Amino acid sequence: MNNINNNRLLPHCPLTPDTVISTIINRQSELSSLLDTINTRLDEAPAGTLRIANRGNRPQYYHRLDSNDRKGSYIKKKKELTLIKNLAQKEYDLRVKKEVECELQALTDFLKNYSPEQIEQAYDSLNTARQELIIPAYIATKDVILQWNDIQYNSLDISEDTPEYYSDNGEQVRSKSELIIANKLKQHNIPYKYEYPLVLSTGITVHPDFICLNVNTRQEFIWEHFGIMGDSEYMTKALKKINDYAKSGYVLGRNFIATFESSSVPVNSNIVDINIKEFLL
Repeated sequence: MNNINNNRLLPHCPLTPDTVISTIINRQSELSSLLDTINTRLDEAPAGTLRIANRGNRPQYYHRLDSNDRKGSYIKKKKELTLIKNLAQKEYDLRVKKEVECELQALTDFLKNYSPEQIEQAYDSLNTARQELIIPAYIATKDVILQWNDIQYNSLDISEDTPEYYSDNGEQVRSKSELIIANKLKQHNIPYKYEYPLVLSTGITVHPDFICLNVNTRQEFIWEHFGIMGDSEYMTKALKKINDYAKSGYVLGRNFIATFESSSVPVNSNIVDINIKEFLL
């Protein structure tokens, strides 16, 4: 099966920009927030611990206020269910707190010793003559964009009777909606190619409205705009096209963006922005 990797516009696949640090920082933020929540609950938790003993098919609950008291005082579930739950939550929170603190410390220690920039510097430190002899493991983002934009291709012909919509990049597109998308991509500095030829797993060549590059992850996305969804025949073809893309590895929400409109529901530029921010920035 062909997939997005086999159809990449980039000539080869060097290391993508490092995202480990940002991922760890996000994880630290989540863990710190959780730790604050747990500490607040523990400050308000009742004293003592909970002991649960099975009597037949039913558990019985005991409140231990002294660590030397192995049995504790019997708690009636019907009358003191809140106390039982709070004691159980307290013991669980203490266990989770310990694990959260251990993970936070491990992440802090990892970041102290983590230097992904060393891989890039291994190439940058070479003289120009030596750089020209090797294939680098990492290519700077600006160079990736240059490579991507330099790729030449033949898009579909646009008939002379098509209304003249020219994007801010200078290419002619087929509709006002495509013009909105193209200009939004340009506004957000997203590299894109209009109607770039793409071979699906069936061997059929298609020309998606846009192929876009997320410069932060080096991932390529196709973007199709389906503009006549109020027409049943067009809608059927659109659904078939979406399914054909999925069979070739282009899956909505993963590497395939789709926008839709009908005569009564026009394209919304805010939705275009949301898709760009979600997938391409």
